[in-house]
Amino acid sequence: MKPNIVIVDDDPNALFGISQTLKDEGYDVFSFNNALEALQFYKNNTVDLVITDEKMPDMSGMEVLTEIQQSEQKSPVILITAYGSVTLAVQALKRGAFYFFEKPVFNNLDQFLAIVRQALKTQDMARELVFLRQEVRDRYSFPNIVGGHPLMKALFEVISRVAPTNKSVLIEGESGTGKDLIARTLHFNSLRKEEPLISVNCGALTDTLFTSELFGHSKGAFTGAVKDHIGRFQAAERGTLVLEEIGEIPYHLQRTLLRVLEEKEYERVGSNKPIRMDARIIATTNRNLKEEVVKGNFREDLYYRISVVPLMIPPLRERMSDIPLLLDHFLKKFGEVGETIQLETGALRRLCEHSWPGNVRELANVVQRMIVFCRQGKITTEDLPPQILSPDVKDPLQATGRINLIRLVSEMERKWIRLKLKESDGNQEKAARLLGLTRKMLMNRITKYNIKPSRRPESPDARRVRRKD
Repeated sequence: MKPNIVIVDDDPNALFGISQTLKDEGYDVFSFNNALEALQFYKNNTVDLVITDEKMPDMSGMEVLTEIQQSEQKSPVILITAYGSVTLAVQALKRGAFYFFEKPVFNNLDQFLAIVRQALKTQDMARELVFLRQEVRDRYSFPNIVGGHPLMKALFEVISRVAPTNKSVLIEGESGTGKDLIARTLHFNSLRKEEPLISVNCGALTDTLFTSELFGHSKGAFTGAVKDHIGRFQAAERGTLVLEEIGEIPYHLQRTLLRVLEEKEYERVGSNKPIRMDARIIATTNRNLKEEVVKGNFREDLYYRISVVPLMIPPLRERMSDIPLLLDHFLKKFGEVGETIQLETGALRRLCEHSWPGNVRELANVVQRMIVFCRQGKITTEDLPPQILSPDVKDPLQATGRINLIRLVSEMERKWIRLKLKESDGNQEKAARLLGLTRKMLMNRITKYNIKPSRRPESPDARRVRRKD
């Protein structure tokens, strides 16, 4: 679509000249010699740029600028005037004008058109930013945390109460339960949602990196510090800082973090100038920190500082009734646009019986793989990965340590034989060709795996012909 530009000027010659020039550049131009009429049009239409004269009888350009700044669109404004001065230009820019240009614009037409293009580009970027922010808010709104189990409903209630506050939150849960999703949901439903959300993986910080990464360092603080470095606390100023896996912080460094959280200030490495801290703290951990306190691995005073509001995310095995809801959610999320994927009853039963040691993350991974391997928009038991079909068989893409390779290969072979027999309507010779086997080799494997070849139901006409024969 062509950009819409509103031009306001009580000088008819200037109004016509600028309007015609911009129309020749391919823009949709709406001209007004009255500021009030221009503002009325602006309020009722999408406008990408406003160009206004400063001195007008009914309303000054500065007043038009103020009205635009207070509007929902907040379109960029270029002020033009035949009575320019440095003071007026500075005042206009301070009030939020995109540019201040002296008449006649035709004396510097190339520069004027370049400024118009830049202003329109800036508006496009601003609208895209608004769209992306809204998309992020929608993504981390409560409807995207799927669950109907009483444990999840209780969790939603706590999130709705604590999100608008500045209280520190500790999120505990096993790996894959969605601690990061909950942390982001808290931020994007808080009063700090327009400010930065910064995360740091505490488990990845060595002793030497801990203070520098969290609090920053000054140039020359140590070998290799060639410039000032902003730490995560400063980067999260006025926003939210997520301390991921806080239970991994070594005991001797926990005191440093505690002091900062208590005193609300810190110092960069190599500097003695205190910096005030204004960031909400959300901590996550896959450990039971109360048990770690008892064992002497985590400071009790730090535990109570970060867990003003504790949140415990239940593992998937404790809310098995949510599995159908999560399956439906992920099938829609990961499926192709406009594609409807059905889940066969047998496959659904197998999925609901699985213990899901990897929790929701494992379920999401399995759904994506099933979508890849399913045919004709239907997921059957044949499309399930080995660890679902046989709990003792590990997923080769996720297995660690020792695996039963012979059993794994046998399960995969059995699956593909059944699949090709199904594709060939039970025709063993055709299935053998599809599998790259001889018919005898296929028959041996059918016997080995106790596979019963399935044929399509015989039609009534075929049965009548067979009876006559």
